[in-house]
Amino acid sequence: MACGKKSNRNCWFGERSESFMYGRNEMKKMDARGSKRVWWWLLLFLVLGALIGYLLRGDLGKDSEKASTPEKVLPTPEKAAAPEKSPESAPEMLQTPGESSQTAGIAVTPMVKKTVPMAELSLSEFFTYLDQQPSIRHLDLGTGTKERFKIILKKLSSHLPVPAGEGIDPRILTANVYYFFRVLDRKDIRLIKEIIRHERDNMEMDLRMFFRWFTQGEDDPELNALRPSFHTAYAYAGFLLNTIGGRAYLWRRSSTVRVLVTYYSLLIVYRADKEGKNSYGIDIYPYIRALTGEMTHYPDLQYQQEYMDTLNKIREYYVSKR
Repeated sequence: MACGKKSNRNCWFGERSESFMYGRNEMKKMDARGSKRVWWWLLLFLVLGALIGYLLRGDLGKDSEKASTPEKVLPTPEKAAAPEKSPESAPEMLQTPGESSQTAGIAVTPMVKKTVPMAELSLSEFFTYLDQQPSIRHLDLGTGTKERFKIILKKLSSHLPVPAGEGIDPRILTANVYYFFRVLDRKDIRLIKEIIRHERDNMEMDLRMFFRWFTQGEDDPELNALRPSFHTAYAYAGFLLNTIGGRAYLWRRSSTVRVLVTYYSLLIVYRADKEGKNSYGIDIYPYIRALTGEMTHYPDLQYQQEYMDTLNKIREYYVSKR
């Protein structure tokens, strides 16, 4: 468009109006083309949806046909359930003709918590077992573990610890802290540590065996002659329960060893109390309460319930005396 003699302003408005009209025409053409594309996409989606629905319908039809024709008729719960019988007739159900007693007993035998390892070993058999272990043989003890055990017992029995009085005499505290290192030699301590380390899984049964030997003895007269007196056992039980040195030894061991040794030490001092032999006046009631609570955290112990019942019985004894 030629502006001629018109002002520049009018010329500018005329050009802008022509370009605006041209833009509107182009937008209308683009909208028309865009609407056509949208209709093509909608048509494509409809075709694909119909195809997918047809395929799914065919698969569901096959599944329904399989479900409607069962391969095997399963018995209903009423038919599968055994006929009810009274409790008096239960023994008759367990032993039917043609059934062995062993097979019948499996259905009613309660599940055992776990197999008790080495539960029936005597002390002599225990030392024979230790002599065959590589962890013990490499120590080069120069003798069997049974003979070494005799030597250790003699050393411990000839020099007893002081189970009380650390707050009065500092020399007692110092002696208790270094007690085992002064009484036993290097080979003795290494043997004890190896037994504790490699018998970790059987430690509960080992300690039970030693306590049974101490309280009841066994058929070996040689070992029975070495059994420490109750006075000796009381001194060590009080040492492990009531002194800083004794508690420090236990806290350096595993939690299972510490809990079980504390338990058996309590039994010894409790017996001394009942027999009037608690010469140092050791008060074990606080230890009983603490150990009863701690024992609940060790469900893997084979005799945990027995330990708990015994501790509750001892606690009731001391409560009745207060």
